[in-house]
Amino acid sequence: MDRLKLFAGLMALLFASVSLLPGQPQDQFTVDATRQLAPPMRGHGPFPGSAVPGHSADLPIRLDLLIPTGELTPDGTVLIDFRITNIGSELITLPVSIDQGSFLPEPPDTDFTLDILTLWLTGPEAIKEEYLAGYLGDPKYGRLYKSESPLTSAELYGRSDNPQSFHALAPNQSMVVHASSRVGLKEGIHSLTAHAELAREFIGSNNTSPPSRHQTGKLIGTADSEPQTKMLSTASPTAR
Repeated sequence: MDRLKLFAGLMALLFASVSLLPGQPQDQFTVDATRQLAPPMRGHGPFPGSAVPGHSADLPIRLDLLIPTGELTPDGTVLIDFRITNIGSELITLPVSIDQGSFLPEPPDTDFTLDILTLWLTGPEAIKEEYLAGYLGDPKYGRLYKSESPLTSAELYGRSDNPQSFHALAPNQSMVVHASSRVGLKEGIHSLTAHAELAREFIGSNNTSPPSRHQTGKLIGTADSEPQTKMLSTASPTAR
């Protein structure tokens, strides 16, 4: 009997040590944006992002790019994960809804703020040429240059009149956004970098008939991941 108790105690200790392995997430919050449709292209930004990993002062997060398999779909896209970790000392509230919703305030409110977390990829050699056809700059003055990745991979929204559209991320906690690259990628060993931009728009209604809206916005912060090198390939046909 004593040996059985000792064995049971050792097994319990073993499982406890496994469950507390460093770096293993505990009830990690996830958002599935894999089927989110791409919104219309923005008039400006997001800009290609920094090649140096890090974050701006007002967005203390670490952004990691995870590419689980590297298996390309028939349209050349690949499933990816954006992992966002709060590396600051205070709670961070991030938007988590994949639905932008209406731009009209919910009664009785007459205005609201809309936080937008935009996630995208860059890769000098990985992205197919047809996805690099977007231009940034002002055509009027001839300042045109090719963007590395004008298309985005995911947009998360949070409305001030809908608390359920936000998630509070405590220090040292992470959330993961499952997404499609949306941009077609080339086969082979390539390097990709993830980028994040958090912006806030202030949207209000004008007292006109019919009602109209006005909006202004500001950039809160940005973050860039370490480059990730991965073998990208299409699925092999099943052997018969």
